[in-house]
Amino acid sequence: MSEEDSAILTAKERQALFVELASRPSGVTAQEACEEGRARGDNVTIEAYHNLGRRLAHRGILASKKEDRQTRFCAGAKIDGQWLDEEQLASIVDSDYPLIALSVMKESVRQLHNIPENVWIEARERLKKERARDLIFAAIKGYAENLRDELQNYRLESQRPEAINDLPKLRREIESTISLLVQVAKQGLGLSDEAVRVPGNLDLGLRDFAKNPDAPPYDEDLLMEEVCRRIADEPVVVDIPDAPARKELLIAAVDGSSRGGLLAFEGEEGDLSVSHAPMVSINTSTAQINRSVKEGSTSYPAFLRLPEKPEDMQRQDNRYTIMAKLFFPDLTDSQYAHSVWNAMDVLESRAALRVMSRWYTSKTNLEIRPADVVLRDGTIIPQDRDSNHYKQQDSYGKIVRDSIELNWDIVKKCRDDGQTLAGVVKNAQIRVLAPVINLFLCKLAASEKDTQFSAWPLRAMNHLSDQVLLTRILTSGRKPGDCWTRTCVIRRPFHAATDFAIRYTRAPGKTPAELMMRRAREARTNPHREMSEEERFFWQNFRDDKDFYVQMLRHAWYATFYLGSVPRLDIEKLLPRNELLIPGPTEESGDFPDETVGSHMKNFIGLYAGLQVCLKI
Repeated sequence: MSEEDSAILTAKERQALFVELASRPSGVTAQEACEEGRARGDNVTIEAYHNLGRRLAHRGILASKKEDRQTRFCAGAKIDGQWLDEEQLASIVDSDYPLIALSVMKESVRQLHNIPENVWIEARERLKKERARDLIFAAIKGYAENLRDELQNYRLESQRPEAINDLPKLRREIESTISLLVQVAKQGLGLSDEAVRVPGNLDLGLRDFAKNPDAPPYDEDLLMEEVCRRIADEPVVVDIPDAPARKELLIAAVDGSSRGGLLAFEGEEGDLSVSHAPMVSINTSTAQINRSVKEGSTSYPAFLRLPEKPEDMQRQDNRYTIMAKLFFPDLTDSQYAHSVWNAMDVLESRAALRVMSRWYTSKTNLEIRPADVVLRDGTIIPQDRDSNHYKQQDSYGKIVRDSIELNWDIVKKCRDDGQTLAGVVKNAQIRVLAPVINLFLCKLAASEKDTQFSAWPLRAMNHLSDQVLLTRILTSGRKPGDCWTRTCVIRRPFHAATDFAIRYTRAPGKTPAELMMRRAREARTNPHREMSEEERFFWQNFRDDKDFYVQMLRHAWYATFYLGSVPRLDIEKLLPRNELLIPGPTEESGDFPDETVGSHMKNFIGLYAGLQVCLKI
């Protein structure tokens, strides 16, 4: 063997060798691949080849099966047929070079829309036969195990001086996997650390792996228990054969807006003028119901607005209508920029709460009964919900506390009066179902040679949001009059949308609500504990289990799903993510609340059906 032939294999060459050997009719084991690699001059351990085989099988490039206590790997997806080169994508998508990365992702989305219609139709039909709980449970396990293998591989490669050039690429892959698991398991589902452990970053992951290299990254029983509590017992994609319009429902639609400009105190245009530079913002919110008010022979829509009249802007109930930096000298520029959005969200929440109670029209003073369903434009989760911001003793913290208090009042309305609060999120970046579906299709590509998914690139597809992927799956091949389809209902607790998501534990005395109350007790009983005077003041006046934030942590869930009720959408139009407020205990006990969720779903589907009848879609 020549000196050139005996050179140490690079990571890419080692992968190519494994895939080449797995393409043989009999496949290959990790031991056999390692022996062939050493014959070609490679010097890594057999453990590294076992690790490589598992990672390639996770991506669907190889298929694995147990034979006589050994795992044999066979060729899976047709790598040459993938519309994007996985390895090339992984090497290009780098946060240090965002313009190049964005161009690559734009191209991937463009090519996504060129996938034949029948591929998406088959994906939809396959997902109708898969139980959502089982698929999500298997996907979280698969991604967690793959993260463990990636950490092990990085640790092995970092000990080899000749592999120094491969480490940046491996680091990006690990960071991408951690980000995906955080979005799916923590922010998407609000799972506990006891159910699945996700490190905060690569260095923490390496430290945990070094301490417990053989410890599984999840607890199967707890993971399945928590998944069942959050996922409806139904297929991933569900047909809705009958969606009658519920015309008896009183429906209110709520929206908010903000107009920014420069507030000038002198000049030729008068004492005050509004220009293009954003220094002052005027926030308003409106609500309209699906009924008309008749005055004599004239009918007009029944609606309310906050504030009703310009002079009402000065009323305490309409605070935050006018936002200007000069009114908030205690805020930094960045805090003020965020507070403008929070203020608009507060006004929109006030309008929603208003129409969930009796109210009167401004023109005729006609009494309007509480709405059965309130539809908000955008998410129904408070704009800022981090506990660190909630306790701030400045203007920013006050706005956040006002928002949380309003939203807790809305939760009580939904819980006690059976009203439904729904949100329509037009620009949804969250990833929960997309990684689950991508992994499922990759496994099909590896195990079924005649499937249309034989070129499904896992890494490329996992850069896309749920919204992009599910729009294609739910709308492809649909014609007017076809039955509607929707994704399974996924509900997540309030803490999943807060800064408690990553560090959530179900251990007694350490849940998010109990942590906040413990901090309050410590502030009251230990005057020497290190904390600022502002923070100590907050905790000393904390209302413990009656606090609005604690109540939200203990009693608020948010259900999400996508609804396919229109023919295929083009490249510029996407299905919105639908959200429903589901009141109920968030403690880790009990089953999925089918009756409660079903009641709110019935109202929401009836709302959509009535809308499409009006629009004649």
